[in-house]
Amino acid sequence: MIPRLFMTLLVCGSGLAVRAADPIPNVTARATSEQVKKLFAAENLCTEVGLTASGTADGARLLTTNGYAGGGCMWHSGYIALGADENPIVEFDLGKRFTVGRFHVWNHNGNPSRGFKNVSVMSSDDGQTWQPVVQSFVFTKSSGRDDYAGEDYEFQPPITARWLRFHCESTHRTGGNRDLAGLGKVRFYESEPARAAASVPVGAGVFPDASGVINVKQVPYRAKGDGRTDDTAAIQKAIDDWQGSGRTILLPEGTYLISRPLRYTPGKGHGYNNFRGVSPSRTILRLRDRTFRDAAQPQPVLSLGFNGRPDGTGVHADWFNNNVGQFTIDTGTGNPGAIGLQYYSNNAGALRNVKIVSPDATGVIGLDLGYADQNGPCLVKSVEIDGFATGVRSGATVNSQTAEDIRVTNCSKVGWENGGQCLSIRRLKVQGTGAGFVSTFGLVALIDSEFRGEGRAKTVPAVSSGETLFARNLKTSGYLMAIENRRTKDQPTANAAGPDVTEWVSTAPLTLYPNTAPRSLNLPIRETPDVMLDEPSSWVNVRSFRQVSDPDDSVALQRAIDSGATTIYFPAGGQFFMSQPIELRKTVRRIVGMFATVQGVNGPAKWIVSESGASAVVIEDFRGSIQVDHQAKARILIVRNGQGLGGQLSGGGDLFLENVVADWDFSRGRMWARQFNNEREGTHITNSGATIWILGLKTERGGTLIETRSGGATELLGGLSYTTTQGKLAPMFVSSDARVSYVIGEVCYSGDPYRQLVREQRGAEAKTLDRSGVPLRPSFLQGSQLPLFVGNPEK
Repeated sequence: MIPRLFMTLLVCGSGLAVRAADPIPNVTARATSEQVKKLFAAENLCTEVGLTASGTADGARLLTTNGYAGGGCMWHSGYIALGADENPIVEFDLGKRFTVGRFHVWNHNGNPSRGFKNVSVMSSDDGQTWQPVVQSFVFTKSSGRDDYAGEDYEFQPPITARWLRFHCESTHRTGGNRDLAGLGKVRFYESEPARAAASVPVGAGVFPDASGVINVKQVPYRAKGDGRTDDTAAIQKAIDDWQGSGRTILLPEGTYLISRPLRYTPGKGHGYNNFRGVSPSRTILRLRDRTFRDAAQPQPVLSLGFNGRPDGTGVHADWFNNNVGQFTIDTGTGNPGAIGLQYYSNNAGALRNVKIVSPDATGVIGLDLGYADQNGPCLVKSVEIDGFATGVRSGATVNSQTAEDIRVTNCSKVGWENGGQCLSIRRLKVQGTGAGFVSTFGLVALIDSEFRGEGRAKTVPAVSSGETLFARNLKTSGYLMAIENRRTKDQPTANAAGPDVTEWVSTAPLTLYPNTAPRSLNLPIRETPDVMLDEPSSWVNVRSFRQVSDPDDSVALQRAIDSGATTIYFPAGGQFFMSQPIELRKTVRRIVGMFATVQGVNGPAKWIVSESGASAVVIEDFRGSIQVDHQAKARILIVRNGQGLGGQLSGGGDLFLENVVADWDFSRGRMWARQFNNEREGTHITNSGATIWILGLKTERGGTLIETRSGGATELLGGLSYTTTQGKLAPMFVSSDARVSYVIGEVCYSGDPYRQLVREQRGAEAKTLDRSGVPLRPSFLQGSQLPLFVGNPEK
């Protein structure tokens, strides 16, 4: 931002941009709404009414605080179907094409809280086809005084166009219900074209330049990533500036030297932090050698924080939707006090595609999931850890964690150590460590995993469990035994000698009918498909298809889908509202939310996967309230990283959920879920004829967690029922002439855990399993456990 209007020269890159003394004349404006025509009309933004000369040497113009002056001298939005139009669009017609170098804004001065704050800009040559401007702006709040002179803002590089649009992402209002938005005046200034400063593109080859990511190599952070310059301060400044915003901090290709912990501040906001690189081979955070020397006081290279006090007390489980991935952490040499990564998220959040290495094998912990209470539910997927004392640490009793494709090598003490969490783990591979997996207490589902011991591992078990363990398809070698059962109550099962284990449960499987096979359903597991990634330059911005006359964003999204695009994105930080159903058809195969917020006008936004379109479609990285109806039989739907991204499987096709917190029901087809969080009151999930497989389910409140009927099949492998209300009013699980198997733990601090765990009906007969017939958690947890319940009529 450049104060006042008297500055006449601007150095931009290596060229000079000469500023015109006078603004572009005869500009007109229109907006998505205005409360009272003429009095609060958008055309007021371009008039001289309400402006007076300051009488000072710089010739500044001052905007009155009286919005009624001259019959109306400012603009503010009106009311639309959604209510107050708090995120309006203002469109300016310059009359012909100009190269615009800067613009001056007087924010709304009659009601400063209604003034624009976060603003994105688009340009057009024809008023129909719009291109996003890479920059976004933060407009300063007006003074609310009659000496308000406004502020200058600069386009880098200048923009050549006839039409310009301001999208109001937020206003200066704080708290409460939606309110109107407004501006006072806007002036645009012509500039000679100037070369842009040499810099790394904002998207850095990963996202489109207008996606809203925060590139640490860009101004104002200027990280080098050359492996020699200390980039700690630059990256920490980006974290501090954008913590809690939902924006993605991007580390482009490079090696970033770190000399002190990178930390998200505990208790600042409620999460919504995204931190990513390009790939583990191309983005490296490297700790300077001989920096974290004290093993008794270990420190992390990167810590994602938590909602509580910095000393770790007063933790609350509302640190939501933190997504981290695509980089390597290298703890260097001579750092025996190093922890690679502390990761934390609640309800939704994923750590994906990360490598954590201690080159001299002196680090304390590679991945620390237990540094603060109440971590989870979250997903950890495709992570490699090498050379620490402990590969992975998890702890505390809530809120469950799900992991898949974890590789731990050369850790001297243990591959994974658990102190209380409910864990759902698939494909954990441990090699060259002491013990493989040790759980002092907590419920664990561990499947399709491999443990290869070496040296002193021959004196310890591959897997050791102190409370509840369900294990299936384990391969071990080089250990004393495959599984050690240290459970001392509830008729524990004998140890498993191994070396390989087909299926094992720490206590006898639970059934209600005598002809039930006491083993899990073992449903076929499909991997989440890889859908081809398009080059970011080919992605289209949904806002490019929005017209000012559109009542909301639903028509724009349908236009984008029907344009022939294959990837559509919603720019980060935006809020989008939809009143009409959207059909995902034609060529589109990926819709990327960039963690923008999408909501419906009356209820959730409705998206339909119809029968016609690409064979697979991905919906990922959204917040808000969206209901997706997967009606297609021959198409695959993949939903990733969704908070409020729910729906139904109704057409018989395949559905994959990864890291989703929302309500889903299933009537036809097949579904595979990794880290699924459903918290609605009453029946949480209904399966009325589909086949569903869940690795890691976390729920809250009361009512039946899953009801399976009409020939459906449900396999649940681990997770947590955090029973908070009305647990006794319904069985935890209900099935009727269906095939089911459940592994889950329960925690209840309200004194009202589930009294009935399972009700199974076969024909006209129904039987019930109550909590007196199942293993109970320690008394301070007031919960039950289903180490394995099976309802599977033999045929």
